[in-house]
Amino acid sequence: MSRIRNSPRFKGLTVFISVLNIFLGACTENPENQKEIEWKGDFDTFENSFQKKEFKESNVSGAILYLKGETQPFSGSVERNSSHRLSRDKYQDGLLEGISIRKSVDGSWVEANYKAGKLHGKMTFYDSNGKIRTVMNFDHGVLKPEIAD
Repeated sequence: MSRIRNSPRFKGLTVFISVLNIFLGACTENPENQKEIEWKGDFDTFENSFQKKEFKESNVSGAILYLKGETQPFSGSVERNSSHRLSRDKYQDGLLEGISIRKSVDGSWVEANYKAGKLHGKMTFYDSNGKIRTVMNFDHGVLKPEIAD
């Protein structure tokens, strides 16, 4: 048996099997190893590349974003642009999650935070010079009243 293990043919087969295992391991679907998708394009291409599917769970309803032809909801970032505006959004499982930015051609912009598809946290409006115009706070989609000092 030791003579077989030391043969060049056996060693070559062992290397081949090792390489095959590495290749097959890299090709398996493991969501933890998947890189976040970053999509960039114009608004029309976005409409042609994505679709929203309505859902209703108990008293909650809304729409989940999918890349057309995919069965899993979209997770990643989306940047859409036109000559009039730019938007950057992050999605997790088809719902807005994290910071979203809307920039106008005049240089003003809005930053909003989302959690599970709902406005959550600060929404800040900036003028074209970067000066804060307005700040609003949301709690799971509900505007929180401003508290006087």
